[in-house]
Formats: sequence, structure tokens, C-alpha cells
Amino acid sequence: MGYDYQLTHQKILESAMKHFTEVGFRDASIRNICHDAGVTNGAFYVHFKSKEELFSALVDEAINGFLQAYDGYSEFEVNSKEDLVRMFSSSYSSIEALLHHVYRHGVQFVLVLRCSQGTVYEDFVDRMVREETGNTMKYLESCRAFMEHPENISERIAEIFADMAIRHAFDAFVRGVPEEDNVRETRLASTFCIAGYREILGF
Repeated sequence: MGYDYQLTHQKILESAMKHFTEVGFRDASIRNICHDAGVTNGAFYVHFKSKEELFSALVDEAINGFLQAYDGYSEFEVNSKEDLVRMFSSSYSSIEALLHHVYRHGVQFVLVLRCSQGTVYEDFVDRMVREETGNTMKYLESCRAFMEHPENISERIAEIFADMAIRHAFDAFVRGVPEEDNVRETRLASTFCIAGYREILGF
């Protein structure tokens, strides 16, 4: 019987998914992954350069899809107070759409959010909070003319609201909160954040 590259590749991926999920990236070993896949360590290196590359092969597509969607939701043009209100509403509504993506790729996001210590993905949620904070500050600074209290623009407040909307949505997913409930609660948190911004900035 000839060597079936695709079948071997799939066996390694399936075994890796199991081991990473059970013990996390740091404690998973290439030897055990290969043993359960029924392949040799030598065969592993025909397919992957490292354990890190193997982990990336499992999650990159889901993560890249998420980041591309996020970037698409992050572009706004604000020319009036009404645009500013719409910008906030659209920004927080986009979190719901991103949550749908997370649940559609649930296995991959469990790996990233629970099992990625030791990889470039281990601070994924922190990076998303920082990204959202930075985007919010950029738009707040560009919209000062439409606010009654621009002096209240604060990176710390932007971070608090970003953390509330993003981190807790991911935490709920990891805890097994059903998608419908998570989306509903995220919508409520978003409404709270928008009302807070309108109150403290005056728009």
C-alpha cells in the first residue's frame, strides 16, 4: 500500500485536536500525537515543521476569518453627531456578528481561548480588547467637534467598555453559554456601553 499523504495529514490533525483540547498546547507532545495518529515522528515532520505550526494549522482559518470580519466592521466615516451614534451602534452590533463566527468555529475557538498557552494565540482576547480600545480612541478623537464633553475622552474608559463587550462575550462562550443567550446578553451590555458614552461625552 502506497503512502497516503492526505490521510496521514488528517490523522495528525485529528490526533492533535484531541491532545491539545485535553491537555493544552504546552503539555501536548508530538510523540503522543503521533502515537495516537498511528504515524512515526519522522512522518510528522514531513507534514509540519513544529508543534506550533500544527496548532496554527488547526486554528488559523477560523482566526483569520474572525480578524478579517473585524477589520471590515472597523471602518467608519463620521461627519455629524448622528453619524457618531450610528458608529457606536454599528460597532457594538458587529460584536454579535463576530460571536456568530466564534460559535460556527467553536472547536477552534476553544483551542485558542482555553488551550493555547505557549503559542502566539495565548493573549488573543487581550489583543482584541487593545485593538478595540485603540479603534474607539481613534474615532473619539476624530469626533470631538460633535461632543458636548470631549474632555471626558479617556483611554481607560474606552478600555473598560471594550473589555466589558469583548472579554465577557468570549468568557461566556468558553463557559458554554448558549449562542442565543450570549448574543442577547452582549446586546444588553452594548446598549449599556453606548448609553454610558452618550452620557459622559454628550452626543
